[in-house]
Amino acid sequence: MHKFLLGVAITLCFLSCSKNKPHQTDTGFSDQVKEILKKVDTMNRHGQGKQALLYMDSAYLNLKKPSVKELFQRFNAKFDYYHDYNENGVLANLYADSMLIILKGREHIFKSEYANALFAKGDAILMSKNYNMAFNFYYKGQRFAAKNLEPCLSYGYTYRLGFLRYKQERYLDAIYFFKQAFKEGDQCDDNKTLYDIYFSRHSYLNIIGICFERIGRPDSAIHYYRKSLQFLNQHPQQLPSKKEFTLRATGVVYGNLGGAYLKAGQFGLAEQSLKRSIAINGQSKFYKLDALTAKIKLGYLYLKINHLKEASALIDTMQLEAESPEIAAPIDVKLRLYKLEWQYFNKIKNIPQAYEYLQLYYNVRDSIEQKTLGLKASDIDMSFKNNEQEYQLNTLNQEKDVQGGYLAASVVTLLIVILTVFILWYKKRELKALNIQITEKNTSMQNVLTALEQSQRENTRMMQIVAHDLRSPLAAAISITGLLKHADLTEDEHKMLDLLETSSVQSLDMISDLLNINTNSANMKTEMVELNSLVAYCISLLQFKAQEKAQNLIFTGVKVTIKANGGKIWRVVSNLIVNAIKFSPIGADIEILMIKSDHAVLIKISDKGIGIPIDHREKIFDMFTDTKREGTSGEHSFGIGLAISKQIVEAHHGDIWFESKVDEGSIFYVSLPLDDHAYTNA
Repeated sequence: MHKFLLGVAITLCFLSCSKNKPHQTDTGFSDQVKEILKKVDTMNRHGQGKQALLYMDSAYLNLKKPSVKELFQRFNAKFDYYHDYNENGVLANLYADSMLIILKGREHIFKSEYANALFAKGDAILMSKNYNMAFNFYYKGQRFAAKNLEPCLSYGYTYRLGFLRYKQERYLDAIYFFKQAFKEGDQCDDNKTLYDIYFSRHSYLNIIGICFERIGRPDSAIHYYRKSLQFLNQHPQQLPSKKEFTLRATGVVYGNLGGAYLKAGQFGLAEQSLKRSIAINGQSKFYKLDALTAKIKLGYLYLKINHLKEASALIDTMQLEAESPEIAAPIDVKLRLYKLEWQYFNKIKNIPQAYEYLQLYYNVRDSIEQKTLGLKASDIDMSFKNNEQEYQLNTLNQEKDVQGGYLAASVVTLLIVILTVFILWYKKRELKALNIQITEKNTSMQNVLTALEQSQRENTRMMQIVAHDLRSPLAAAISITGLLKHADLTEDEHKMLDLLETSSVQSLDMISDLLNINTNSANMKTEMVELNSLVAYCISLLQFKAQEKAQNLIFTGVKVTIKANGGKIWRVVSNLIVNAIKFSPIGADIEILMIKSDHAVLIKISDKGIGIPIDHREKIFDMFTDTKREGTSGEHSFGIGLAISKQIVEAHHGDIWFESKVDEGSIFYVSLPLDDHAYTNA
């Protein structure tokens, strides 16, 4: 009944999760591969899956050096064929392993592909009915996607975990995952994936309704079926090329809605919805299998309201349709039809016919339950088998002991008990002594730690006092050199004044950084800060630095208020922009962007500078790091600005990180949480 929507949702998951990522080094396909994949897709849509694989193998032989992503796409296509169509678990597992092998060591470059490969491995193992191991791979895939992909790219994986619960008939657990997938899909705004997002989110609402219907809550099921229909009817003009596909889906949902109305006792609405579903999917080249399931529900409705003549005519029609090659009804649909026929003949007192269909119903039901028993029990058969073997082995050992004599067994047992008691007593004594030693060591270490913390506080206070006292004379020196530069002096004297002024400014900057060392949330005063104004003001103060190198500071912000220490956040933004100016060439553009999400505000500072070497990246946030370098115009670095910035951000319960490519530039990100805030678009 529901295979159409469930299958489409899984397919859309793979489509949406295999799109190119902007930060990968081996993205996209060559024009030649694009043509190959386009032809393979066309052949698959015409039911030529095997021929499509043969064509792909032949075409790939002509590629000089296919990229990692192109090879991955080849293995993925083979996996899809053997998993979805040929149902060959051995080959599906082989190609899932191939996907994982070519991505080994590149997991964080091809993030979406790696998550896809983990789920494919889980699917392949599921075919061999090793359910616990399959779930482990699903879990790894979901965790990797949640950690490394945007929510818009991971909603399909969340759905897959829900679908596993659905197959295990754990419907309440499944609903949780389907709702989570729906919420993640709500964050997508890529027009290229509009159809995937639009249709998959509708199908999530539909399957949530199915779950509620399965647990006997038809009112909740009706609610979600209606929401699903609203999605399908919301913006149909945006998807003109998918009109027929969307109409089929509408027919499926109306069939499900009619079934829920039937269970809720709303017979008029049930008949209306079921007939509408049959009218849509009963058309030529539409989804006639779903139309058949809707007719079965309509048959139950006729029995319920004693329209036996209509039920009889409907049953005669469905018997022919179920066996027709065009529909080829699967066994679960036949099961429902057998039950309907049994109940119909029982109602008209045709006991022989009723008994015949009753037998068919229970035979088919037992067959289906036998096939799904392993999935519901999660490898319980293997557990029973192991327990049985262990029991038989223990029985044989007991019989051998009996043959050896009860007396010998009693003596051995007594010795074992005595030895065990002695060992336990001795170990308890050792453990008590060890606990005393550990307690003493902990007390000693705590005293040392307290002394070190006191020493650190005193050193920090002393350093801040000294740094603070040095600011005034340095500021005075800067002011005096500024005045002297206007005097009538020789060229050498002007050079000496420039050198004195530069040294004083650098020293003053270092003192400002030193005053911010050891920032933590415990001793930090906070207030409500309008972040957009703070960043804009910081940029205005640094314009003169950028103008010295003919650089442009480009700012795009949003109005957002956060609880923070304004001075310290100003220091973080200032440090990052100064670094961008320092390490960018003359005439470069430096972009400062603010982005607001549900729970945080992100400040993104991008430059086109010299980038950060790979061997420096792990140490860049260390205090007094040895990775400091001169700027593009010979500017001096102290090596503590980023370390202090990290302390400040973390004291605000935020995060700071970067992306960089040598000779192409760097992007620094600062994420700060939104607690009490007000937000409007700038």
